[in-house]
Amino acid sequence: MESPLRFYLDVLIRRWYIVVAMPLLATIAAALVTFALKPTYEATATLALAPSTVAVSLSNLLPPYYLMVDEPRHLPTAYTPTYYIALLHGADVVRAANPQAAISITADGSDRALIRITARGNDPQRVADAANAYARAGIARIQQLLQPSGEDVTAARKRLDDAENALIAFARENGFVYDPAEPQAPPNLPRAKTLEFQHLLRARDVAESVYLDFAREYEKRLILTTTAYRPTLIEATVPTAPIAPRLASNLIIAAAFGLIIGLLGAFTLELLRR
Repeated sequence: MESPLRFYLDVLIRRWYIVVAMPLLATIAAALVTFALKPTYEATATLALAPSTVAVSLSNLLPPYYLMVDEPRHLPTAYTPTYYIALLHGADVVRAANPQAAISITADGSDRALIRITARGNDPQRVADAANAYARAGIARIQQLLQPSGEDVTAARKRLDDAENALIAFARENGFVYDPAEPQAPPNLPRAKTLEFQHLLRARDVAESVYLDFAREYEKRLILTTTAYRPTLIEATVPTAPIAPRLASNLIIAAAFGLIIGLLGAFTLELLRR
């Protein structure tokens, strides 16, 4: 009785042309398809939300980056990579960037503060420009988000104006002129009215102090938004080699599938002949 191994070897020897021809044809077909396809290039720009000294290396001897949360209440409370990715997918960013290539946005797995913007297309210069343009539009949107509102400054200014108006009204009611440069009550003013005037002056001084504090803080945050809090752009470079199609891998896969089909075809023909 013929052993199974001997049977298989005999079939392969008799049908060798099928086993050889199918991988060869598949490889030729894969090569033709690969050469017919347009090359696809990929370029990635990286957004670093704020520089810091956390030891998280990026690549190519670039400085490490991480988020500085010196004043957490002035930063988005929902700070997560998902939050910023959703922000960068917004219609205003897309409209401002007007990307000329397909864009994908992902977070760096090892550093929450790094967001990668990848462009793909068949023109290497265009994909690099698209990734960088989108990253710049994203930086502008994040800066807009971190921009101080100035509501506290406006409220403090209103309180100061109210205190000034109260002094002016008091002076008018008591027959003298209020001078902000030299706020003094007339000597003939009754003691109770003098005490009331002094109380209004103290309220005005406190309101002015609070307003100046808020104004200074607002200006400080405004400067930080364009400096320390401003995201850093690590620009995409023009790719020199396409990411697809890959000739070598396509030929290997095609040859493997062709070999499988050749083996199946050889044994199928043998069974049909029998």
